[in-house]
Amino acid sequence: MPGTDGSHCRTSVEEERVPEKLRRGGSTFPGHRQQSPMPDTPPDPSRARTWATLLAYWTEFAQRAVALPADGDGGRWKASVAPIIGLQAITHALAETDALPPDERALGLDRGELLVRRHAKELHDAWRGEPMPEAIDELLHDAAHALVAAQSLGLEWLVRAEALEAEHPAEIVAALIASGFAGDLDLPSPGVPIFAGCVAAHLRPGRRGAIDPDHAALVGEFLGQSEQLVTAPRAVRVRRLAYRQFDFAKGGPVRDVLAPEDQLPAGQPLLVRAIEGGEAQPVALPPRRSAPIPPLPVEEFTG
Repeated sequence: MPGTDGSHCRTSVEEERVPEKLRRGGSTFPGHRQQSPMPDTPPDPSRARTWATLLAYWTEFAQRAVALPADGDGGRWKASVAPIIGLQAITHALAETDALPPDERALGLDRGELLVRRHAKELHDAWRGEPMPEAIDELLHDAAHALVAAQSLGLEWLVRAEALEAEHPAEIVAALIASGFAGDLDLPSPGVPIFAGCVAAHLRPGRRGAIDPDHAALVGEFLGQSEQLVTAPRAVRVRRLAYRQFDFAKGGPVRDVLAPEDQLPAGQPLLVRAIEGGEAQPVALPPRRSAPIPPLPVEEFTG
């Protein structure tokens, strides 16, 4: 069977009574970890070839499955063919939803969630009473991860100026909620300077929602986008947060680090959740003025 690199793997039904295992890299199911280009990059001309390769592979896999016995492990694998192909197709397609118009994207995400659940149920039914093969567990995980990633598309602004010191966000929070915003918004802690390259804001619409350009414009205006204080927003799938790290032996802060939301480096959080699920969150008033902080380097958190 063809692998991700175009090579062929031999399958021995007599020895294993099941198709070649879904190994990562040289996988029976290529495309396990297909990544979407950033939404603001040109279309990848290789996508059509990727879909053609997957279609050819799935056809071959389905034809080979016909030879499997109808009972035992062979029967379970035979019953798994259609949902495995379905999950692979959905995982691949979910990475393309960023390019859809907002109404079509919402419909596509709804349809994707329905199909992921349906095919997952079919696989669990096929292997009921037997241990689920690790490769199928990985396939289910990848499909679920692709769905969550597609549903989590947001916008991120970065500091462009040497330093940015935001005001209290009460007014923008009220304006966004009044305009129907139902998602999440992270903004700089009021009165705390952040520096060039630091995340200045992250805007994520409500579940299955599309980003409203008017909402993005309000955030950009609050941050001073027109004055070149921050970059234009870019679409991201992973929410990043910023933390200020200190070395008290050196007398204060030494760097700011950026980390995905599922990681927690040491340091003082520099962003606050101003809106969550369309509801305003308490945000502290700016701290009392202290000695100015010289610009700090901004680094990616490496764990």
